[in-house]
Amino acid sequence: MTYFIGIDIGGTVIKSGLYNERGQEKAVASETDPAVVAHVGWCERDMIAMWRTVCITIRRVLAESGISAHDVAGISFSAHGKGLYAVDADGRPVRNGIISSDNRALGQVRAWKAAGVDAAAYPVGYQQLWSGHPVSLLAWMKANEPQAYRNTRHVLMAHDWIRYKLTGAFAAEITNISGSNLYNVETGAYDPALFRLFGIDEMIGCMPPVIDSQESIAGVGRRAAEETGLVEGTPVFGGFFDVVSAAVCAGLSGPDHINIVMGTWTIVTWIADQIRKADHPYIWGRYCIPDKYFVHEGSPTSAGNLEWFVRTFMAECPDPFDRCNRLVSGLPKAATELQFLPYLFSSNLGDNLAANLWGLANAHGLDHILQAIYEGICFSQHVHLERILALAGRHGKTLRLTGGPTHSPVWMQMVADVSELPVEVMHVEQSGCLGAAIAAAVGSGAHASFADAMATMCPVGSLIEPDPTIAPRYREKYATFRSLAATLDAMPVAGRDSRSEEAA
Repeated sequence: MTYFIGIDIGGTVIKSGLYNERGQEKAVASETDPAVVAHVGWCERDMIAMWRTVCITIRRVLAESGISAHDVAGISFSAHGKGLYAVDADGRPVRNGIISSDNRALGQVRAWKAAGVDAAAYPVGYQQLWSGHPVSLLAWMKANEPQAYRNTRHVLMAHDWIRYKLTGAFAAEITNISGSNLYNVETGAYDPALFRLFGIDEMIGCMPPVIDSQESIAGVGRRAAEETGLVEGTPVFGGFFDVVSAAVCAGLSGPDHINIVMGTWTIVTWIADQIRKADHPYIWGRYCIPDKYFVHEGSPTSAGNLEWFVRTFMAECPDPFDRCNRLVSGLPKAATELQFLPYLFSSNLGDNLAANLWGLANAHGLDHILQAIYEGICFSQHVHLERILALAGRHGKTLRLTGGPTHSPVWMQMVADVSELPVEVMHVEQSGCLGAAIAAAVGSGAHASFADAMATMCPVGSLIEPDPTIAPRYREKYATFRSLAATLDAMPVAGRDSRSEEAA
């Protein structure tokens, strides 16, 4: 049997998973890689410590699986998107890596938006401009850390750095670099116009060659083999942006399915044959399948809101999420007028919106509040889904869901009912590790294509059909949700501006 290691590089946790060519998981090893927070709004990581953590997880997954390193046919990655991992001419970090949730460049982004730079860049980069983009962080470094900026010779993202440490070869992986605002998504190349527009012309010569997700330009080097326990020469492949890894694990190889990830973030992803022009600034990137693009919509308005509620108000409950599901399933659907706006972390409907529980009365209990939280997360998710459906069309579409809430049947039924679309629940515990292993399996030739690998290595979803009898009621509640959000967004929120400036 042939085996593959998938390395999942998250913002705070690194995992290595080992899978066979049928997608069966043999072991997963996980280690915390804590962020370095030197200032408010900053989020960094020690790049050398990050590499050591990867080495630990690889050694552990080999030991715990009992699989010989000689039976590993390939290694690949899934990683958080964007951010900045800059190194010098000798391959040494010029400073700490910067995670994509970092906010230090927010002032720069605001200035660019005020000057219309984001609008000028969009028809080339097809990205919504934000502070975690490499362009934003490079511009910040140029202004605030000029020596580190001058020392930079290779602009990398998280998995590009780890791939370099494994192989000694520099490369930028296509699904992540195509969302960097440094890359022309239509022509498939770095675009000098973008570098000029963002005032970082010097960096165009520091961009590594772009490789496909299943492409290998080098194998594990001698020193990396000693540090990881891998066999020298084992092929190392490009990998994925984690949004794409989730889509791959959901089996998205064509236009008939839409992947929804429910975690701290809601991410809605669809695959298209070409970029479709629209008034809304959709986020596009190059997919792992040749001549296909992915488009996604997302915001941190999902299950993180429920996790906060449980942590704050149900901490003493022995199995709080099971209790949440039992309480919600004991109610009639859409039982009250209660509305929850799931904006504890951010909003996808207005810059001025904060989380709200609206319509609370003395007749309401914990079950009604929890149902409103479930519904509010579904409604916020539906905002993104409606935008994607405006491109994709509704006819013949099935939603494929991944993430923690897939363990809740009542919540999955609610997603189907609110969307009025069939839902396939994909029980994938480690979409980062499995997706990365799929990239390695395709690259090694164990599967002829991503479509073949998905058909073999991805789990089969369980189907949930929407309940047409409740659809009118959910349409009514969703309309109220949108109206309430619009009203609240127009109201000033005391302290909001000062908090934003402090974070900047």
